[in-house]
Formats: sequence, structure tokens, C-alpha cells
Amino acid sequence: MRPLTSTCLLALLAGFASGAPAQETSATDGGTAGLDAIAVEGTAESESEPAPRQADSGPATGLAEVIVTARRREEGALQVPVSMAVVSGDDLAEAGLFRPQDIQQRTPGMTVSVASPRLTQYTIRGLGSTSQNDGMESSVGLFLDGVYLGRQGLSMFDLVDLDRVEVLRGPQGTLFGKNTTAGALNIATKLPSQTYEASIEGSLGDQDFRQARGSVTGPLVDGVLAGRLTGYVTQKQGQYTNRYDGSDLNEQNRYGVRGQLLWTPIDSLSARLIAEYGKQDETCCVYPLIVYRDAVRARDEFMEYERASLNPYDRQADADTRTHSEVEQKAVSVELNWDYAEAQRLTSITAYRHWTAKPTSDDATSLELIPETGIANDHRQFSQELRINIDDERYNATAGLFYLYQDLTGDERNILGKDIGGWTFGGIIRQALPFATVSNFGPVLYALIPPATLDGMRIDTDTYQKSHSAAAFGSVDWHLSEQFDLTTGLRYTHEWKDAGVLRTRTGGCPNCSVLAATNVLTPLGDLLGIDLRGATFDGLLDGVAGGDYERYTKRDEGNFSGQTALSYKPNDDTNAYVSIALGYKGGGINLGATGDSVPPTFKPEKALSYEIGLKNRWLANRLRTALAIYQTDVDDYQALTFDDEQTLIPNPRQINLLNVGKVRLRGAEAEAQGIAAPGLLLRASAAYNDAVTLDFPNAPDVETRQNTRDLSGETLYNAPRWTVSTGAEYSLRLREAFELYSGLDYYYRSGAWATVEHGEGSYIDAYDIVNARLGLRDAQRRWDVSAFVRNVFDERYLAAIYALYGVGDYGGTAGDERSYGMTLRFNFD
Repeated sequence: MRPLTSTCLLALLAGFASGAPAQETSATDGGTAGLDAIAVEGTAESESEPAPRQADSGPATGLAEVIVTARRREEGALQVPVSMAVVSGDDLAEAGLFRPQDIQQRTPGMTVSVASPRLTQYTIRGLGSTSQNDGMESSVGLFLDGVYLGRQGLSMFDLVDLDRVEVLRGPQGTLFGKNTTAGALNIATKLPSQTYEASIEGSLGDQDFRQARGSVTGPLVDGVLAGRLTGYVTQKQGQYTNRYDGSDLNEQNRYGVRGQLLWTPIDSLSARLIAEYGKQDETCCVYPLIVYRDAVRARDEFMEYERASLNPYDRQADADTRTHSEVEQKAVSVELNWDYAEAQRLTSITAYRHWTAKPTSDDATSLELIPETGIANDHRQFSQELRINIDDERYNATAGLFYLYQDLTGDERNILGKDIGGWTFGGIIRQALPFATVSNFGPVLYALIPPATLDGMRIDTDTYQKSHSAAAFGSVDWHLSEQFDLTTGLRYTHEWKDAGVLRTRTGGCPNCSVLAATNVLTPLGDLLGIDLRGATFDGLLDGVAGGDYERYTKRDEGNFSGQTALSYKPNDDTNAYVSIALGYKGGGINLGATGDSVPPTFKPEKALSYEIGLKNRWLANRLRTALAIYQTDVDDYQALTFDDEQTLIPNPRQINLLNVGKVRLRGAEAEAQGIAAPGLLLRASAAYNDAVTLDFPNAPDVETRQNTRDLSGETLYNAPRWTVSTGAEYSLRLREAFELYSGLDYYYRSGAWATVEHGEGSYIDAYDIVNARLGLRDAQRRWDVSAFVRNVFDERYLAAIYALYGVGDYGGTAGDERSYGMTLRFNFD
């Protein structure tokens, strides 16, 4: 299915609706929420809908106002000189979009790749950073209820009971600040309320899909203390079949709970306490080999091993050991808002988060090559933000201080099996002697290197990083006249990082090989002053699995970021703006073993962006449009390269970091949403992005495994040129007591490279997805029953590609196939 098909579908739906009975709609007045009413971060006091939806009753006037906190205060989205996409939590829930990677279907310009919770990657306008190396932080700033999330994996929870999601495109270097060279994702949950409300919903579907979600809120002490409790459970059978034992892999099994207290003892003071717990305990995550080099093929052929299908859409894996992912997250935050003077507010956000990820997998075969592998992470962070907001007739000002402490440890383990010697060295033999196999040549090989030599050998790589980040920032929106506003903002950030890498090789039976006799050359060479380790069996093992390695590195640096924007508002329904923004992401430390061509540290990433935008409301706010044109120049973009140690078992594979000299992003974003007919709401948005690596002479080379390939002038990876999202919602009132509603959503993404080196087989082809739903509810929305179909046309597409054994060997995860089910909701008040 392609964009033309989507246009036809929406046209048919619009034509059907044009003759339907009218449904009345209402609008919320625009404007900015002032400081006279206390509201905590991320939620409008007016409780207006944060995304364009139609209300149940009232005069047919227009769309609800979109309230955002993109400038750390509540205001209408039209007032903000930033290109953004905003989706309400209710819209996400009704569309059945509950995972963070689902957000991209409503926010063109952003892509989310999730091979596993730990290997999560966000990009905006083609700019983003992988989580493969723990030393690299995201280029997209992630925020939950005003709290910065230090790792991309911390965002991997179900989206439930949300107020809205804001995607801010381009550098947000002043108020969000840390690591927002690409943009920011700002998630806001719903507030506790002094009015009793409760909701519960359950969903059942094919593939054994089961989900329960609910929330309850209300007063604990009238007028003073309110609470809110939210929970969810999601389960779904795995979409991959393990050829080895017939089990299902890549299942979903997660649950979470969030509790809140909102204390408002006086009109000028509020305190919000949030405590969260979430856990994923899943048979996950495999991304089987889909493309591999001749060297790996020769190894398989020597062992007389035939892999599971290389076609990712056959959804086959072959694993003879446990595949498992356990992720746990605990968090608590306190937000205080105090109106200490007229139109002046002090805000404090204090937060602590603890995230652990414990993945276990094998070598993607039923051979005993590496029966157990995985990188376990333990991440703890503490953050404190203190800021003041001042509203004046002449200006709006924000100033503040920010501090973040992160303590991250990593434990990579690779336990070798009895077949690794035959597979590794047999492959070399097979390339020289095409007839050689384990049957006819194995006895000779195993006489030299018996299977027991490497069986049980363990390679542990322990890493840690402690980092401190401190920042001071300020921003002023000057009201130059009734039509012109000037925004100026500046932030200084300084970071201190202390990291260590320790790798050890233990176990196995190195002396079981007759070649171990060569180890006497090492002390002999020491006596002669010559390094002879490379000629010994220990040296050979270093070249197979990696030897002992130890490094401790410190780094500290600081830099400025900021923004200047000029807005022209000839009337209440128009905002034309031009802006210049400077983004900064600190440099870091490679948390992996590095060789000669990859330094232990990498430079900071800097982005300079120019943007021109126009936002409008039309036809008494029955139509809203937005257009932005931009160019962003990035210096020293942080990207992955491979471990340049020439090991035969390249692990940790493509994991080290380098800086791409210059990257240019150039494109446009357009959005429109409106009431096309009574009861019919249409939306359409598209993003075009031309992302190019202008200066990249040191790119990884698939053939030589050296940083010698010149990709200057080539397309940046993970940067689709086109992303499109369209949709229609139609509702029909039946005898004043019931409401029939339907929805149709369409998402298109053009093709893009999935890895920095553009290796053959690492390209994700264009794809599009159609989701549909049909439901019935009572007029007061006390109950709701609906049916859904996701990926209606069963589109085949790749959700993620990663280097598996080394550069040129790629594993891929197929995207969700067609699914269907039903949802039942109840609302109480």
C-alpha cells in the first residue's frame, strides 16, 4: 500500500460522511495559561484537550485548543516558534497505540527503532544516536513529567493514562538543554483530580493478545489533597518460532503501576508526588541473521550447518539456549510550584530513577558457539531542576539551574561453547579448501585444537561510568509590539565523566591444545626484549576472542547552547516565525575495548539550525495548519563504528564510537487538521528530510573492517526522506443515546539505511501501515466497545536491523504482522 491508496481511502470516507447527520462540536478558547492558577508541569489547568478532538456537545464552532509546555510554561501551540507534533493520550489510547515506537505513526519526522529495550534508538529529522555503546547518550532529549531520562531504554514502558506527547523538532538547547541536538520528546501524564473519576479497559486479540489498563482519581482531602492510581498489564505471544524446539520468541509480557498525590494547601502552592514501578519479563529479543558475509557462510558450511530462513518474514529463529529479557524500572519525583509573587512562579523538580536491563541470548544458531551472551545494565540517576517564571506585559522570562548525576554499570558476558573452535577455524580452512567439512577435516582440526579448548571459556567486559552534569539557563520572550515577539535564550552546560573498562578471559582448557606449547615463546621474548606473544597460542586466543584489557578514562567539558526567534502575529490566528537554534551534546567515553584506530573518547556533537515557520487557524478554528522549513548543520555527529580489534569473534561487534565530520539536514514539515463535515475530523502531516554526511572520509568499510571508506555526500543512516501520517475519525449519534464511531490511520515511511556504513543488506525498504477501528459507546461515554485491525493489509516491513557478528553480518526484526481484536472500556464519575 502506498500514499495514493491512503488518499483514496480517506476520500471515500469523507464522501460517505458528507451526507451523515451532524454531530455538534465545541472549541476551547486559545491563549496562554497564566500564573494566577497553580498547575504542575505538563498539564493545563483548564483541562482543555491537548490535541485536536471534537467534544460531545455544544455549538459547532471548531477544534479544541492545543496546550503545550514546549517553553516550560503552558500556552497554545500556535504561540510557540517551534516545529512540533502533539498527540493527546486519549487519541493514542483510542487508536490502540500504547508502545513508544507507535508514537512515530502520528509524528512524521521522528523514527523509533527498538530491537530490544536496551537497543532503543530515537531520531528526529534523521539525527539520533544508538544505545549499542553505553557511553553514547541520545541526541533526542527524552522527558517524562519534566524529568530527563538518561538512557533511551528508560522510555520503554506502556503509554497509559497520558495527557499528551509533544515531539519538538530541531535543537532545544535552552530550556530542555541536555542532549537535544535533534529535538525533544516530552511526555506528560494526567494529573490527580479533585473530581472522582475512574476508567478500566480490557482488550483481547489474536496472537493471544491480552491487555488490561485502568486508572482512578479523586479527592483524598477535599480541596487539599487528590490522588491518582494507574496500572497496566500487556501480554502477547511471540511472533517468531524457534526452529530448535518450536517455542515462541519475541513475546510481550509487561506490567506497571504509577501512583500520584497532588497537594494544594493554598491557592499559591502545589506539590505533586509521582512514584512508578514497571517490569518486563519476556522471552525476547531475537533478530535473526538476514544477510551475512562469505566468511560466516564458510564457517556454517564447514560445520555442515544450515541456518533458519534468512527471509525475515518467515519469522524463524534457531536458538538452543534461553532467550530472555528482564527490564525493571523504579522512579520517584516531586514537583513543587509556588507563586511567590504576582505573576512569578518558582518550580522545583526533584527525581530519582533506577533502571536495570538483563538480556540473555545466544549466537543465533543451534550450534554451541556462544551459548550465552548479553550486556546487563544498571542505571541510577538523580536530577534536580530549579527555575523561575515571570510573566509581565513586556516579557515572559524563565531562568533556572539543572543538575544530573548518573551512575551506569555494564556487564557483558560471552560464554563460548564446544563448537566455536570448529566453526571459527574451520571457516578459514573452508575458504582455502572448498571441500573441507567437519566430517572430513574435523579430526585433523580437533587434533590440534580439541573442542574442550574453548568450551566454557568466558569473556567478561565490565564497564562503569559516573557522570555529573550542571547547567544554568535563561530565556526571555520580549513583547516588542502587539505583532512582534523576540525570543532570546542561552544555556551553559558542563559535564564531568569518569569511566572504566575491564575485560578478562577465563575458563576453558587452553592447555588441552598441543599448540599451547608455543606459549613458552612469551617468556623467551621477554628475555630477548622481543614481543613474541603474537606467535603463541595465547596470542591466537586473543585474536579469536579478545584478550585481557583495562582502561580508565576521565573527561570534562562545557559549552553553550541557545536560541533566538522572531515571531510575527498579525492576528490571533497567525504566527509566522524565524529562528536560529544552537544545540550541544557532550562528548563522551567509549565504553568498550578500543584499538589503534578508535580513540577512547569522542568529541561533543553540535548542531546549528535555521527554521522558518508559519502556523494558522482558519474558518473559525475549524482548520489548523502548520508549515516549517529548516536546515541544520551538525559538526562531529556521534555514530557507531566497529571494534577495530581484529578478532575472529568480533564481540562487542559494531560498538565503538567515532565522530562524523559534518552532517547537513534540510527539509520541511507540514501539518493540517480540521473538521471536514459534521462528525468528521481529518488530519494529515508529512515530513521531508534530506540528511547528508557532507564530510565522512573515515566511515567503516565492510570489506576491510577499517575506517577507510569515504561516505562524504551520502545519505545519513536512519534518516528516511519521507514520513507521512494521515487519518480520519468519524462519529455518528444514534437516537441521542448512543454514538457509533470509526477511525482510519495511515503511516508511510520511505526507505533508509539502518547502519552508518551502508553495508549491503542493511537497507530498510519503504513501507506503509493502515490501522482501522470501529466502535459503539453511549452518549456520555460511560462505556465503549470497539474492534480494531492493525496493519490491515499485512504489510511486510523491517522494524530494525543491527550488526550481528560483525560489520556486514546483519540481523533483522520483522515488523508487526496483521492483528485484530476487541476492546471494552468503562468510565465512572
